[in-house]
Amino acid sequence: MWDLNQPAWNDPLTGTMLSDAESRLNVRFPADYVSALREKNGGTTLGEYIPIPKQEIPSHLAPYVDHGHISITGIHGIGNGHGSVLKTEYMTEEWKLPGGFVLLDGDGHTWIAFDYRKTKSEPAIVFLESESGDTLYVAENFSQLFSNLVTHESLFDEDGEFIGLLPENQ
Repeated sequence: MWDLNQPAWNDPLTGTMLSDAESRLNVRFPADYVSALREKNGGTTLGEYIPIPKQEIPSHLAPYVDHGHISITGIHGIGNGHGSVLKTEYMTEEWKLPGGFVLLDGDGHTWIAFDYRKTKSEPAIVFLESESGDTLYVAENFSQLFSNLVTHESLFDEDGEFIGLLPENQ
C-alpha cells in the first residue's frame, strides 16, 4: 500500500500525537487509518488512482474523473510534516472549504477527505472540489480506500492511453 521507498511525511506516530490530533480536530480516527499510520505516518502510496463507485457525476466534476478513477498523490499522516491532517484547519479556511472534513490528500482545488459531517467515527471517504464544495463518494471507509488503490501502469499504457484495469488488479 505505502511506497516504502519514499520517506514518511511525518515523524513516527505516537499515542500522544494521535490523541492530540483527535482532540484538536474533534474526531475519532478509524482504527485502520491509525494502523496504516503506525506502519508509515503519511506519504506516497503505491497506487496513484482510486476507482470511484458508479454515481451521478456533475458536469463540473467530470474533468477530475479519469475513466472512473480519481488521482491521488499520497495519504496525509499526523504530525508537523507537510502531509498532515493537522493542516485541515488552515486549508479549510484558506480554500473556504465546507466544514466536517479531514483532508487526506489534495492540491487546494480538490481533496480526498474523511467525511465527518454525519459521524464522529468511521467516516466515509469523499472527493471534495473546493470551488463548489461538492463531493463525490469514493469509499465506505479508509480500509476500502487503501485496498482499492491502483497504479498508473494498470490503467494506462506507456503513451498514456487508457487500457483498462489489468486482470491482476481487478
